[in-house]
Amino acid sequence: MKAIFPRKCLSDALLGTIAVFFLLTPSIHLRAEMSPEGQPLSVSPDGMFELRRLPAAPGERGEARKELEITLQGRVIYQWTSAIGAASILWSPDSKYLAVNEAPGDQGDQLRLFALDSVKPEVTPLREPNGSKLRSEVESRHGNFLSRVDRVSLRAMDWREGRLWCKLSGIFTPKRQSGVHVPFHHLWVFQVNGASDPLLSEEWPLTDPKDQAYRDPAPQ
Repeated sequence: MKAIFPRKCLSDALLGTIAVFFLLTPSIHLRAEMSPEGQPLSVSPDGMFELRRLPAAPGERGEARKELEITLQGRVIYQWTSAIGAASILWSPDSKYLAVNEAPGDQGDQLRLFALDSVKPEVTPLREPNGSKLRSEVESRHGNFLSRVDRVSLRAMDWREGRLWCKLSGIFTPKRQSGVHVPFHHLWVFQVNGASDPLLSEEWPLTDPKDQAYRDPAPQ
């Protein structure tokens, strides 16, 4: 009797340990497969979409970067890499568009624009930051007055009546005055229509009394 009782206790204990191990194994495996949740930045007016931020691997020169992702009811449907993440976020009132201002970076441009569809579901990039393309566009629109655009950036400001209002800022060099640099500001209004490219429908010059033209320093 004394020899049987310890074996029975040992068997019961071993079976209990095995049972506990198999009960815990699925939870451990599931936890290993789950991706880390991003930091919530903003939610669309209808509560369907959310913009999140996650750490990302450094760039080629070691610069810090972030992963930004758009989710629909918790499921990631679009993701991209950004220099520092979103600086400001503007959802359209009907939750069909998302404008994201990022850091200007080397190229100067800041604006990303997305069309959102919760039915399909899908995210369509309508515009990505491209400083070279933006400079070319400004030069083509104002080529009679500007010889060169030194720096330019586009930043979303507000949604009004289904249109995106943006501020264009930069510095240009007048013709025949290569040593003079003049700050400029314009208001650009984009008309959006589904997944089609945004259309620049209106433009007005803006003045800022703090901005003053300056000249290159005289050679020594």
